[in-house]
Amino acid sequence: MDFALLKAVSRSFYLSMVWLPPAMRRGIALGYMLARATDSVADTSCASAEKRAEVLRQMGLAIAGENYSADLLPMLRSEMADAQSKESEAMLLRRFDECLELLHRASEEERRLIRRVLSTIIEGQLWDLTYFAGCGCVQSDTETRQYTYMVAGCVGEFWTDLGLATMGRRFCRPERRDIMAEAGKRYGQGLQLVNILRDMDEDAARGRRYICSDPLLWLQRARRYLNDGQDYASRLGTFRLRFTAMLPALLGLKTLRLIKQRTGSERVKISRWTVYATLLEAARLSAWRRAS
Repeated sequence: MDFALLKAVSRSFYLSMVWLPPAMRRGIALGYMLARATDSVADTSCASAEKRAEVLRQMGLAIAGENYSADLLPMLRSEMADAQSKESEAMLLRRFDECLELLHRASEEERRLIRRVLSTIIEGQLWDLTYFAGCGCVQSDTETRQYTYMVAGCVGEFWTDLGLATMGRRFCRPERRDIMAEAGKRYGQGLQLVNILRDMDEDAARGRRYICSDPLLWLQRARRYLNDGQDYASRLGTFRLRFTAMLPALLGLKTLRLIKQRTGSERVKISRWTVYATLLEAARLSAWRRAS
């Protein structure tokens, strides 16, 4: 796994991922890289929605280990990569075949879990592309919940199952799997809600409104979900696991506070010094495991 490329694609994820125990690190990093590659295609605005949807379907087939179009890899290396505004994302698409090879070399259980979560994520990305082609706003809170599950909540379940598969009781007690997976799901949904609330104006300008009811209620829901994430992190079996899982929740909660205080349409962004302070806070909160 090229961790330098991973760092270039996402500094915030890299910050926490490097603390993961080695047993989990490869599966989590590979799952993230594959999801980031499909997300880059989904966001390639200079290509038509129909073209992006077809490329996503072919990427899904490739990840699933099924026959995919011979045009896929050349398409990713040229047209899709050239359309990226960030060189790191262009490089990721040019090296998508390397990610597929790493997936092929993963253990059978890692492959199964990565393929399952990517199938759900791609389903969410395809929904995003096709739904807003005919409708500029979701029609119900149920659609918002379902979307946040498909693109992020499923990752909390993946985290839990991969942790148990690779670390066993060092991750958490196996009999708590369902409780932890549900908390992880809400945690992932909370992180996605932070993105939605932060980017509401930009998304609306692109004809995408992911929330149709009071944003304040969704902000409160996101806060509850991130608090669930803190609880999830505190029950994991090692300091490194707790720290890795705790950090995004704390950063998300600080972002929500900035969103609530925002008076105009300026983009909310956590400062570098806040990130450093949050690293220390995450370490302090992760020092002790909460009783299960």
